[in-house]
Amino acid sequence: MSVESCTEFLRVVGDDPGLRRQLRAMTGVAEMIRLGRVHGFAFDDRDLVAAAATDAAARLVPPPPRRAERPVPGFHHYEFALEEIPGFAPVLDELPHLKIRPDTVDLDAFDREFRDDDLRSTSAAPASAEFRRWRAGPDAPAGPNDARHFHLVNLDDHVDHPAYDGYLAAKNRTVAALEKVFGDEVRFSGSMWYPPSSYRLWHTNETQPGWRMYLIDFDAEFDDPAETSFFRYQRPGTSELVTLGERPRLARFFKIGQEPERLFWHCIVNPTRRHRWSFGFVVPDSWTDALEARR
Repeated sequence: MSVESCTEFLRVVGDDPGLRRQLRAMTGVAEMIRLGRVHGFAFDDRDLVAAAATDAAARLVPPPPRRAERPVPGFHHYEFALEEIPGFAPVLDELPHLKIRPDTVDLDAFDREFRDDDLRSTSAAPASAEFRRWRAGPDAPAGPNDARHFHLVNLDDHVDHPAYDGYLAAKNRTVAALEKVFGDEVRFSGSMWYPPSSYRLWHTNETQPGWRMYLIDFDAEFDDPAETSFFRYQRPGTSELVTLGERPRLARFFKIGQEPERLFWHCIVNPTRRHRWSFGFVVPDSWTDALEARR
């Protein structure tokens, strides 16, 4: 293992458009280490942190996002059926290949980590006294990175299973398809599997501002459209909660802000027996213009 090996790997990636696209399809350290190993470079997570401070890594930093020709004022949230978005047919075709269930996940252990008090916290507005009391109490998660915030499976943490190579290839094809719609600023921001009785607690993502797109799908239709997983957010600047039921093949767009009055508190809960997948992407500020140009 060495920092030099990792630094040389980053130089190789910077010179290879195909590898740069693969990098835009990855979100996990384990994925980066595996990609390096495939190309003959041996390094670990500490080497990667050290190499990230070099000029080789600086070449891979994405450019500032293009601004929309028509700025979108205030707070906005958008949802579309994937079938209705122009240019998304190839993306829709990739969903079955993205929706994997790695055999390295112990679902029995996962179920044992469920906490009813954590789930109940998603019913209180982050601006409420009730939520503040729970968050300050002795039984709350220790901090924003506490594993209890993420009762879900991050697919990109699981790279040593038979389905990974096909999954990565599907991610690469998905990025290529989205680049044809939005340009080369698109990159994966997360790939999450929500088994039955899973959740992501309240969070803002304020350290990563900008527009996000999430592609959401399930293993089957819901038996009762009134009983589904849901996306809940606190309307910025207020304590009002908005709860949105979900459906298969859904695209969701929203903007992450950093100003206190624009923080986008949101959470996700899957209380059903269905399996839910959510694939997140950073998209340019001009995404609305890109879609409009295809209509």
